[in-house]
Amino acid sequence: MRNLISPARVLFIGACLICCRPETEFEIPRPDCTAFGAQKISLENLKDIYQGNTMRIRDQLQWEGYIVSTDKTSNIFGEIYIQEKPADPGGGIVVYTDLLESHSLFPVGSRVAINLEGLYFGKSGGSYELGGAFPLFGTVTVGRLPASLVRKHLKVLCSEPVSPGATKVEIDSLSEQMLNTLVHIQQVEFVAAEVGRPFAESGQQTRRSLMDCRGNTLDVRNSGYSDFHSDSIPGGHGSAVGVLTSYRNQFELVIRSPEDLRLFDVRCEERFVKKSSDRILISEIADPDNIPEARFIELFNASDSLFALHGWEIRRFTNANTEVGSSVSLDDVQILAGGTFVLSAYPDVFEATYGFPPDLIVPRNGPADSNGDDSMELVDPFGNVVDSFGIPGTDGSGTAHEFEDGKALRRDTIVLASPEFRPSEWIIFNDSGGYGTLKQPQEAPQDFTPGIHPN
Repeated sequence: MRNLISPARVLFIGACLICCRPETEFEIPRPDCTAFGAQKISLENLKDIYQGNTMRIRDQLQWEGYIVSTDKTSNIFGEIYIQEKPADPGGGIVVYTDLLESHSLFPVGSRVAINLEGLYFGKSGGSYELGGAFPLFGTVTVGRLPASLVRKHLKVLCSEPVSPGATKVEIDSLSEQMLNTLVHIQQVEFVAAEVGRPFAESGQQTRRSLMDCRGNTLDVRNSGYSDFHSDSIPGGHGSAVGVLTSYRNQFELVIRSPEDLRLFDVRCEERFVKKSSDRILISEIADPDNIPEARFIELFNASDSLFALHGWEIRRFTNANTEVGSSVSLDDVQILAGGTFVLSAYPDVFEATYGFPPDLIVPRNGPADSNGDDSMELVDPFGNVVDSFGIPGTDGSGTAHEFEDGKALRRDTIVLASPEFRPSEWIIFNDSGGYGTLKQPQEAPQDFTPGIHPN
């Protein structure tokens, strides 16, 4: 005989299942202009409340800040990082919660208010923390705030979201004040042994190490459940953006996605290797007729890879002098494949004229400040002249390399440097003409193309 379930019993069981289902979905909070109506407190005053042990805040207080983290890629889970101001924040706090998909409720850049009354407040490794109570060996520490209580303690304010600024800093200049805020770590790369490995082992929290060229290191904490955990660690040098946290009193970085990493330059060990190339050449020299301070000199990398010019220099021979009149070191210069690099002696005038800053500011009366009758040499680390414009010892006035009140522009078809000046490789404009040059003074900005080659 079959066991039959009556319709009434089906309704009863269904009702019980609905009642027992955990609350995992929430209505997205609407922006609130009034917040909680409690007394506002600054981050500095909030920190003063802490007396050395985790405590429950019982006063009616609220603190406001800006969201800088996201769990969208699942690399951050159960942690909402909030800094006091969108830029130059002066500090931040982490809120622990078991709320899922918090990024949909609290997008990056949102200004939020926190109702502090009833929250537990503590400090660990220099990091200030808010959340629920978590018993540990007879004491209470800060744990995750239940999702059902999030709306009671966090509200998005009606201010327009902003793009939070990251504090630019190098590894050896990090400080506790930057904890729980967005930082932009300069001049770093992943250690060589980790390049090509996954960001994290599947299902495991994994730490990888960034290093600067002086040997300082900073761990990067990655989740084995993140969307990008199986992606390969990039091998270049550059910068990394993320939230600064701490673990066992050591700083560590948490990135929000691989886009937070800008590691496209050559690595430390390659940055200081001296090497030559016939694919680095002078591509434009400018002496505008209307704005002399808008002069510049431009280099071009005709190769298919980034090139670091460690040990290189540009020399200027003034008028008919056979001795070097001035030179500019290119030690810290790197040029992307197919890219340009622009030097100027008057950066403010240059930017006002062309709409962007020069790549390198150099002294006046040097290679980037020629009045049109000088010669230039591009020299590699071994003292070899790689490329040249004009003939040292010959005044350019009335010659094939005069560009007074005009410009010298390398032809688009030239991709190899030449240690000897070849007028046929150039289009030269000036105020006198002759010797294959064009009598056509040039005016800035319209007649010049700094940063663009081929033209």
